[in-house]
Amino acid sequence: MKNHRSMRDLLRSDTLARYWLSIPLCALFLLSTPLPAQTTAGGSIRGHVSDASGSAIPEVAIAAHSPNVGGNFSGITDQEGNYVLNNLPPAGDYTVTAEKTGFGKLEQPNVVVRAGSNATADLTLQVGAVSQSVEVSGDTNLIDQVSSEQTVDISGQMMRAIPLTGRREWSDVLQLTPGVVSASSDAYGGQTYFVRGSENENQATLLDGADIGSFLQNWPSNYISISTESLGDIQIKTGGQDASSPAAMGMVINIASPTGSDEFHGSASLLISPQSWNANNTPGGVSATSKSLQPDFSFGGPIKRRKAWFFASGRYINRDDGISRTAQQLDELQALDPTFKPFANQARGFVFLTNATVDLTEKHRLYGLAQYDSRTQGGNFQYYAGNYAPSQYGGGAYALRLTSAWSPRLTTRFLVSYNNKGANSSLGAIGGVPNQPEVDIYSSVSRSSGTLVGNGLVAVLGALSSRTLSPAHKTTISGDATYEVPSFGGSHEIGAGFYLQPHSATKSTTYYGNGGANLIDEVLVDASNPSAGVIPFMQQTVGATQVVTSNIRADDYAGYLQDRWRPSSRLTINAGLRADYIAAEDLLFHVTTEHAWNYAPRIGVAYVLTKNQKNVIRANWARITDIPNSSYFGTAGNEQAAITNAYSLGLNNNFNTIFTTPASTAASANQFDPNRHQGYVQEWLVGYRTQLPGNFILDVSYVDREYRDRPAQVDINNIYINNVWQGLADPTTNSKYLITNNKWNWFVYQGIELTATKQLTKLQFIGTYTHEWQHIAGTWQPNDPASILQPSAFANNAGLGSVRGFVPNSLTGSADTRDRMWQPDQARTAVSWSAPWKMRVSSSFTAQSGTPTGPITTNIGAPDSQYGPATMNIDGRLVSNPLATTFRFAYANRGIGQLWCPWLLQWNARVGREFPITERQSITASFDLLNITNQGSAQQFISGANQLNSKNYGGLQNVQLPRQAQITLRWKF
Repeated sequence: MKNHRSMRDLLRSDTLARYWLSIPLCALFLLSTPLPAQTTAGGSIRGHVSDASGSAIPEVAIAAHSPNVGGNFSGITDQEGNYVLNNLPPAGDYTVTAEKTGFGKLEQPNVVVRAGSNATADLTLQVGAVSQSVEVSGDTNLIDQVSSEQTVDISGQMMRAIPLTGRREWSDVLQLTPGVVSASSDAYGGQTYFVRGSENENQATLLDGADIGSFLQNWPSNYISISTESLGDIQIKTGGQDASSPAAMGMVINIASPTGSDEFHGSASLLISPQSWNANNTPGGVSATSKSLQPDFSFGGPIKRRKAWFFASGRYINRDDGISRTAQQLDELQALDPTFKPFANQARGFVFLTNATVDLTEKHRLYGLAQYDSRTQGGNFQYYAGNYAPSQYGGGAYALRLTSAWSPRLTTRFLVSYNNKGANSSLGAIGGVPNQPEVDIYSSVSRSSGTLVGNGLVAVLGALSSRTLSPAHKTTISGDATYEVPSFGGSHEIGAGFYLQPHSATKSTTYYGNGGANLIDEVLVDASNPSAGVIPFMQQTVGATQVVTSNIRADDYAGYLQDRWRPSSRLTINAGLRADYIAAEDLLFHVTTEHAWNYAPRIGVAYVLTKNQKNVIRANWARITDIPNSSYFGTAGNEQAAITNAYSLGLNNNFNTIFTTPASTAASANQFDPNRHQGYVQEWLVGYRTQLPGNFILDVSYVDREYRDRPAQVDINNIYINNVWQGLADPTTNSKYLITNNKWNWFVYQGIELTATKQLTKLQFIGTYTHEWQHIAGTWQPNDPASILQPSAFANNAGLGSVRGFVPNSLTGSADTRDRMWQPDQARTAVSWSAPWKMRVSSSFTAQSGTPTGPITTNIGAPDSQYGPATMNIDGRLVSNPLATTFRFAYANRGIGQLWCPWLLQWNARVGREFPITERQSITASFDLLNITNQGSAQQFISGANQLNSKNYGGLQNVQLPRQAQITLRWKF
């Protein structure tokens, strides 16, 4: 294997030197050459101006203004009569005016600008004096006619009007996104979101164009807390992203916060939901109830009218999240710990956001943002007997953005941002280090590879074996520009840009409880009677009380080039290339874990079918690089302290079978493929969208995705000759892996998606349906024990597992809880109606098919001796044979026989009334009822649920939240 150079050496290398030299050249290129707009919270208005005969009119003065947005936006038509107004803050009430000497002034009201989208307003001028004003009536064209991306746009107003979850989190908007599976987080009570087979951390989350995702884990709903009052508009890209979008093979979430205007405005609200307003949907058990008393506020207005504006919002999180426990789980905990009483995970913390906008000149606008959230959040699972996992999440995000309109054709944008969102910033925030061991109790044990393996985790008692602090930070510097070329085989929007994230980093420090003697495994004497007692079978000791378990730094230097070419008024071709140079280093062992260029080409087509421009077909092919996540880079070694596991194989308290895992050293470190790069998704999609009368929009699409080159850990230490284990290649360590890309197999997703929307002041509606098919293609990766023990069982078309990868052994016997993204059907509707007498009636409904278990396993009576001895004494210690496992896939292939959680059905409703106080002030009182029918579907399998011979086979947990009532009072001024 080639020796790996350190990050420092790489930064001195010729390749990197050329790259560093290219950065200032790119900056110079941006200042002198026109380029297209990067993903931003702003939208655009574009169109064509003609006279009554249809002839184009050049040099028409175009302006756009909204009473809810500070400032005016102006441009001029080119020689072909086309115009574009870029970087407009989202609003639903822009008025576009067109003026030219010799023609009457034209006003087009109610133009809707959405985050990251392109609104169309074609204008026809009549001959006359400019003083004569004409207002256009009729439906505004709401369809994006030029983009081939798969997106959904939800206004903040609609988001706040619809009862989606009891938490009222910003990420609730993802519940309405086609292709997205939402799943209750079993430990935290909130939601996790997966799109088309990707993971919950494969998302890029932008706030007003700034990347606020945590480098530790880009999990939108856990590491980012924002008041819903901070939401002006949200765009979610789920496919066909153009080259300006950040690398992310999941969603690109684009949040636009409100901006101040020339009038002061604001709100204050209080969410009230006592514990007694929850029902029980878990007979004999404990429901995941919620208790909240949560205030929100917002305030915005002018700093200097027609010049500078501000907006601020905040929330105090004050919530108790009940932990769902089935009757069986509750009985087991009370039998094993007679003092046990059900408790809730508490969430507390203040979050705020503030921004300011200044028009420096008519051509230059400066925007600043500060957002902060830090909350303590209990992270206790169903089987914890005490509050063992108080946790802390969040951090700050700060950004500065300059947008400039140098000419009617050229606009530029420069942005710098920083965030330090991470987990557990200090031991004090999470309750310190445990002073007693963690005791894990299982329903049964299996003898495998010379050890005992617990089956079906029943309870965790005493404490957690360790606690970890994981601060992180990320800096982003981006620049881009847009230039319109009016007539070169049609019009072009040509551009390029850079997106730099230097020295993103996270460092995890683990503190082991009880002085290092931190873990005891026990098994029930009688699986059907927990009160009969337990027998210990394993004791673990770590040779240190505190170690740095990972220290990762990464750089992402990206540039893109794209062209939006309109050879005719109906046809748009979007072509682009994004290149990300991503390098990462394990600072513990000073090993470069990745350094590679990741090229991501894409091409898309949008074609307007009809003259009224309200029917568009689109197609797109793209290769999309995954976002850098710290955990996906891998580490050279996981421990700098040795771990000793002592087993009582006879279940007689005689712990004389000792297995030692040596501490990782530079000599025993994992090896890294020098050609390793980011995983990516290869995607193509086709779709049709139409705008029907009454501003009703329908979209139908088909999506095909292949998740290629996922992270892979290939065992390079165990020696297999003719399918017989012969020992270790490096006798000084038990495990050694080649960290590389999985070229041997890949996940395939295929789906049909339907979306219907109507977003007006009086009536807002969205409905989505997705049906998906999935399977795994390819074959086993090398040295996976399953490839030797059951080579013909590879196929799987149900629970495929996670794109996170790093699975050297597929045959572990445990239920794969990372199968929640593989749910074949999702249907959702949400509607909000502004009824007479200032009433508002809203409702939402979700129907989602359940999660699969993953492959079903069974146990054979004893290890098969044809694969070698169960253990071997190597270098003075006992080592297990991976092929001596007793686990086997139960059926001919891994897809057969998988179990599924029941369908998740939930109906929510809200009734509210506005009470005017003055012309500009009102109070709205609303009543929510969530899960009206008190459905009690379990959303997850318990440990051992996929093991045929386990007491827990088919067992379910994590029941959806019960029926809950809430009252909200909101003062608007």
